[in-house]
Amino acid sequence: MRNLLPALLGVFFLAGCGGGGTATNPASPSPTISFIMGAQNGSGVAGTGQVVKGTGSFVVTIKLTGLTPNSSHVSHVHTGACAKPGGIAYALQEVIADSSGAATVTSTVMVDYSVPTGGWYVNVHHGPDLSVPANGPSISCGDLPTA
Repeated sequence: MRNLLPALLGVFFLAGCGGGGTATNPASPSPTISFIMGAQNGSGVAGTGQVVKGTGSFVVTIKLTGLTPNSSHVSHVHTGACAKPGGIAYALQEVIADSSGAATVTSTVMVDYSVPTGGWYVNVHHGPDLSVPANGPSISCGDLPTA
């Protein structure tokens, strides 16, 4: 009985202070899917990429080196694969190189990450837009995994 009294007082104290609530665990982070960005057309621009799946969206981050310092480049998710190019599926953020020719860019695509049978790939183009043909060629490309 003597040991029971402190235990009961502890229960009443916790209940009075809101200790009887339900604990929640923070949401576990989404898995990260990695891919390689390979140089295209003799550019020397290469790096890595990651995809993080969300609900109704996914986030693509690419890290590149070998760019012309302070240059800018349009980038997209395309249908197909680096070896079998297709059309633009989703626009990504512009890739802007720093003074050393490196860039990291993160883009959110507002659809579920569900790679179609024909594939998706990330493509970084030569120039800041596609208004002139010289800007269109790919300088770096990475196939997106289906997982």
